Amino acid sequence: MTTSRPRTSVLIVEDEGIIAQNLRELLIGFGYDVLGIASTSDQAMAYASERCPDVVLMDIRIKGKLDGIATAELLTKQFAVPIVYLTAHADAATIERAKQTQPFGYLTKPVRPDELRSAIEIARYKCAMEIRLRERERWLATTMRSIADAVVMVDLAGRITFLNPAAETLLGVTQSEALGRPAREVVRIHEADGTPLEAPLDRALREGKVHFLAEGVLEGRGGDSSVIISDSAAPVIDDKRLLGAVMVFGDVTEQKRLQKQIEVADRLASLGTMAAGVAHELNNPLAVVVGNGAVVGEMLGRLLSRLASEPGAGEGTVRLLRDAIDAQQDIVSAANRIAQIVRDLRGFSRPELPASGSLNVREAIDWALRTTAQEFRHRARVSTKLGNVPRIKGDETRVGQILVNLLINAAHAIAPGNVEANEVSIATRTDDQGRVVIEVTDTGCGIPPEALGRIFDPFFTTKAVGTGTGLGLSISHGIAASMGGTLTVDSRVGQGTTFRLTFPAAAEAETSASTAPVSIAEQRRGRVLVIDDEDAVLAVVARILRDHEVVCLSDAGQALARLKQDSNFDIILCDLMMPKMTGMEFYEKLLAERPEMAPRVVFVTGGAITAKSDLFLKTVPNERIQKPFGLGVLRAAVQRILAEGHRP
Repeated sequence: MTTSRPRTSVLIVEDEGIIAQNLRELLIGFGYDVLGIASTSDQAMAYASERCPDVVLMDIRIKGKLDGIATAELLTKQFAVPIVYLTAHADAATIERAKQTQPFGYLTKPVRPDELRSAIEIARYKCAMEIRLRERERWLATTMRSIADAVVMVDLAGRITFLNPAAETLLGVTQSEALGRPAREVVRIHEADGTPLEAPLDRALREGKVHFLAEGVLEGRGGDSSVIISDSAAPVIDDKRLLGAVMVFGDVTEQKRLQKQIEVADRLASLGTMAAGVAHELNNPLAVVVGNGAVVGEMLGRLLSRLASEPGAGEGTVRLLRDAIDAQQDIVSAANRIAQIVRDLRGFSRPELPASGSLNVREAIDWALRTTAQEFRHRARVSTKLGNVPRIKGDETRVGQILVNLLINAAHAIAPGNVEANEVSIATRTDDQGRVVIEVTDTGCGIPPEALGRIFDPFFTTKAVGTGTGLGLSISHGIAASMGGTLTVDSRVGQGTTFRLTFPAAAEAETSASTAPVSIAEQRRGRVLVIDDEDAVLAVVARILRDHEVVCLSDAGQALARLKQDSNFDIILCDLMMPKMTGMEFYEKLLAERPEMAPRVVFVTGGAITAKSDLFLKTVPNERIQKPFGLGVLRAAVQRILAEGHRP
């Protein structure tokens, strides 16, 4: 079923009755719908008000105060109806007046029927096209005004023809103020160092191609150059004819700031990865220094005892030997200090894993204070008031990371140069609900009230540009929340700040595990297999365990082959990270091939530098010894394992 097209409605405005009736009959014969015949302007307006016609046939000379041209002007203004003049007057003055009303046709009487019909059809079509064009223009203008980015359009002379509201805001000028002005006077852009840039619109007009600017500084009306923009300018071309140019640009100041912050964060992440690797690499030579130093000290001590007991020993020789022992102790002490720094560095850069077990709050605080000690040297005294608090569930490194961030912020809130007048304190207590509370308080500059609400937002910082990433407090807040805790802040400008961490206490089952060493009734001698890719480490382990039978191998694959032929080892000391076969791979193969020997493996490691290795150490039950190890630590571990009877 098809629907017939609505008939075109026509209003006849003609004060000659006979002519009007003839027109009516003619139009009806053509199939048009004649709304009526008006002889005056008032009648024409009344008809149009009741039902707006599709076309008006207008005689210029009609009755009343207003002639046809004036009436046509009213009808066009109020109803946007197309006018076709049908008149006997064709003089130049009349035609000129009629042109001002933008008619869709002008026919002189007497008119031929085919000309009348053609004029009506063309008027109807042109009117429909103009309506569609106006709708498109209105839609385009609305769209341009609604675009969030700034839009500036110019003509061929580079003078502004359009600004959208976003452009008005960024440029600090209204469209009415900018229209007709050269774009280069309104849109002024320069580089970060102040070097002026060619006006993008001028360049687009001159080169006839699209021009992109990734980053430029927009100079506002008052000379404010703090807005960074990214823009594109392109010529407007219609059918190979240049009509003007358009520029679209947006404020990317915040985006660029965040990008720089992310770059800093990425560098910090890379630094953390590098720190983990450096710490691991340092631990092998440190193990050699610490272990050999301890062995040398032991040997020197025995030699001194022997010389001191001999009557003929010279005093000078004994004194020289004692000086050598003092020097050796200083070496070992310095090496142990370096080892502690490496352990702290390794712990801070360790891959994040789900929290398991519980932690001693005081140990986390000690770690954080050691790590940040240098920050306070020229700024403030550091004091502690550590009450007895229960353990909390979580990871010591993650809590330490929070405390490091808080302590560094506390230090940076205090200007250097007046240590005795300033203090940073850290205190622990339990609240009424039995939760563990850790407070870090400083006597620094304080935080403005308007910033307190955003202090935990990512990338928000009150520090000067280049001195902070704005990530520390956000990360700390997230870590605390992930552990079921809270991080809050109290601050007064000029008086100082207190950050308060609150954590639920760990359950009793998580705190009752005993870590007391096994009592060793007597020294036992065992057979030990040592696997490490560092020859110097193998040598120092052999020296420390010289009272045992020690077999050293530098390749885990060779160790597996050896164990197939000779499994009579009480302990297998295995490095975790090795180039050919890692300690993890060695353990998994041993577990598959000789599961009864897997419990004998003790991992001697310089640190887990990947999430996989860290997780491996947390999931396997085997004991581990951290490099660098002291003489007493390694010997005691071996005796304890022998006493526990790992050997079947």
